[in-house]
Amino acid sequence: MSRKEFTENWIPFRDPLLSNYPELTDADLEAADGSTAELAKRIAKNQGIDVDEAQMTLHEFLAGPLPADAYSAPVHDNASLADSGDYIPEGEDAMSDDKRFGDDRTAETPMGRST
Repeated sequence: MSRKEFTENWIPFRDPLLSNYPELTDADLEAADGSTAELAKRIAKNQGIDVDEAQMTLHEFLAGPLPADAYSAPVHDNASLADSGDYIPEGEDAMSDDKRFGDDRTAETPMGRST
């Protein structure tokens, strides 16, 4: 994720940030309002480390995999749809039917019955 994307939509990162940086508070996140520089200053102050070091760890965190709750945020729907093609086996069409699985025309077994 780019810093620009984080700046524009940092709210889905709230829980992962609070998990990764337990000394942060909601007030810290709201005051930073997506600014990585301000957030790094608050992390440095809370952890007692240098601002440059805090900024480096924050950028490493943001460069890592997108947290699931951030990835599933509605603003990432287009990216999720674009990435979904990565999970379709080679040679299979996403719009093809599922006849080869053989159960399209089989009625569901009623609840509580084995046959």
